[in-house]
Amino acid sequence: MLSSPSKVLVLLPGGRLGMEGREFSGFRRAMKGRFIAWAVSAVAPKAAGITLGRELTGIWRGLSGVLHAHGDIGYRAPVSKLPWLVVLRALALVALAASAALLSDYLSDSPSFCGVASGCGAVRRSAFSHVPLGEGTFVPLPAFGVAGFAALYGCSLLSRRLTQIVAAVGAAVALYLLYVQVFVLQQLCWLCVTADVSAVLAAGAAFGLGPDTWEAEARSWLRPWAWWAFGALALGAPLLWPVVKLAPPVPARVLAYYRPGKINVVELADFQCPACRRFAGILKNELAPYGERVHFVRLNKPLASHAFAEHAARAAVCGEAQGRAEPMAEALFETEDLSADGIAQVARRLGLDSARFDACLADPATRARVEREAALLVPPELEGLPTTYIGGKRLLGVQSPEAVADALKRAEKGDSAVGISGSVYLALVALLALGTLRLGARRAARAEAE
Repeated sequence: MLSSPSKVLVLLPGGRLGMEGREFSGFRRAMKGRFIAWAVSAVAPKAAGITLGRELTGIWRGLSGVLHAHGDIGYRAPVSKLPWLVVLRALALVALAASAALLSDYLSDSPSFCGVASGCGAVRRSAFSHVPLGEGTFVPLPAFGVAGFAALYGCSLLSRRLTQIVAAVGAAVALYLLYVQVFVLQQLCWLCVTADVSAVLAAGAAFGLGPDTWEAEARSWLRPWAWWAFGALALGAPLLWPVVKLAPPVPARVLAYYRPGKINVVELADFQCPACRRFAGILKNELAPYGERVHFVRLNKPLASHAFAEHAARAAVCGEAQGRAEPMAEALFETEDLSADGIAQVARRLGLDSARFDACLADPATRARVEREAALLVPPELEGLPTTYIGGKRLLGVQSPEAVADALKRAEKGDSAVGISGSVYLALVALLALGTLRLGARRAARAEAE
């Protein structure tokens, strides 16, 4: 029996070195390394891999896996104590989940993970958010992230060399995207940063994998089915969440505008907001077939960042005062000139009484109404514009005609909101992950014992 400063090492049959009579395997081997012992004469040609007469400590032992060398027996650990492969797979799973969450926000009716006003929303509105594949065809950038990180994770289960190649490419792309966020857009999306930083760290872990390390670690921790299950969970959980989540309740201040027996639609908008202007025509077209069955209210939410928005909101109130609410709103959304002179021309074109219109614009009661409507919803309850409530469903941002039509049909039927809360969904995902970890690890240990 040989002694080291920290543990007792036993030479086992076949030249294997164990601790206190046991050979490392499974979880212990992945965490601590599987140590091999040879006589010095047998390993003389491999002197580069052996440290004689001294012991590496601290981080160097953890990274190199080299143990104390006895005078008669040379030790070396072909498996690093730091589980590089496990670290790589964990980082790939984090990046895959973050990319799937981003893709979910890009594809769903309203973002579930990042608000419209957040850094993610700013990145999503930029020219870097989609990749053009032809005239009028764009692919969301997170779709490439999902494909890339799924490839990295899959390669980590199959081939060391492919893993290193994919990881290197992913790190290069990630560094470029971090540069774009910091120096070009000057906006940080927390999901994007999570994916990009994970990609860079995964590349470092990939190049820490030696051939011997790969062979040993690939068979440790979990059986293959469990690793594949974790990949499916990281990809599927974020994509499924918008489908099953419980819609936020309609705020009481918005419900106050609802009328019994009607299909109630309440929109908060800013006449200078580009998204509001794009959505106005879509909403108008989808509401038209319902006629008098719809009770529609547009509330003014002029943003301080839009110089003409507050004046345009007062103009809409004054148009309503003369019985021209919708024609005035449509004209304000369509005109390119929202200055005071431009709005005055719109009023004349609609046949409004100019004197009454000007008096209404200057009336403190008009300004007070706009301020009251603007204060109805504020962040974090208000995540962006336009925000539209149709029955019990909230639509955030520009929506497709199909999404608006579906919400109107549900409101007409009186369908109530269904789904599960975020805490319940998170608990279910955690239970699946823990179950996979427990079953996979137990079977792996049993297989190696046999």
